[in-house]
Amino acid sequence: MGNNKWFTVTGEPSAASEARRKVLEEFQDLEFYADSHSYVLQGKMLPSVTNVAHRFIREPFDEQRQAARYAERHGQTPDYWLQQWRQNSFRATTLGTKTHAYGESLGYLRAGMPERICPSMQRQYMPQYGFLAPIHPKEESVLKFMNEMPDSMHLVLNEAQVYSGKNPSEARNLRQQLAGTFDMLYYNDGSDGQPEGFMILDYKTNACLSNDYNRRYGRMLLPPFADMTEEDLSLYTIQLSLYALMLEDIGIRIVSRRIVWLRDCEYQVIPVADVSEKLRQVL
Repeated sequence: MGNNKWFTVTGEPSAASEARRKVLEEFQDLEFYADSHSYVLQGKMLPSVTNVAHRFIREPFDEQRQAARYAERHGQTPDYWLQQWRQNSFRATTLGTKTHAYGESLGYLRAGMPERICPSMQRQYMPQYGFLAPIHPKEESVLKFMNEMPDSMHLVLNEAQVYSGKNPSEARNLRQQLAGTFDMLYYNDGSDGQPEGFMILDYKTNACLSNDYNRRYGRMLLPPFADMTEEDLSLYTIQLSLYALMLEDIGIRIVSRRIVWLRDCEYQVIPVADVSEKLRQVL
């Protein structure tokens, strides 16, 4: 499970310690290869949560066709627009990866574990002050989010890999086994007035989560999510429920699923619906 070795946080509730032990123990046989972003369990490659969520898109983006249409309307060649789109996508993905590394590192630093700061973040760390310097507006957003997190929230794990098929009731397991990596699992002790229990959160760095065009013209996902607009917010709702059901299969009840949408120097926490029962029926 990557660098998620056993650890405890001083003063944490026993529920957080026990959940961490359970996750690391139950999923320790899953191999994750970051370069190819692939998951292997006992020699078998598993589809990722992200790819599975995209199966519900009614009309997947046809890059070649759209590039040709865009060139007709705006000039240049299709290859020119393909290059522009791929470069923009690469830029966004690279920024997202760096921001996630900052968030993971800052979470562990705040929990008193500077030794778990990601290697890629070491140059931003000032050990004499316990300061992990944000050098991009998205990282400023993460810092603001962490600074404003209530004391009731206790870190369980960051960037942990999980897979389906662990429910003791075979009828509750997904028919197809899949795997994924969630960004954050926290335990809320209830002292802030929020429900006590485990919360799964994911950082998102998209410029926009909704799709105004699809909302205007009623472009929806495939069943059983035909009541959800085809947009990133819907796909992320599915992803978080998939992560949550994998944790619930090993007895960790998730009381909240939230997107932490990182804007430039600001953030928004967005609760999303639980659609796990629909997923159990269709996958």
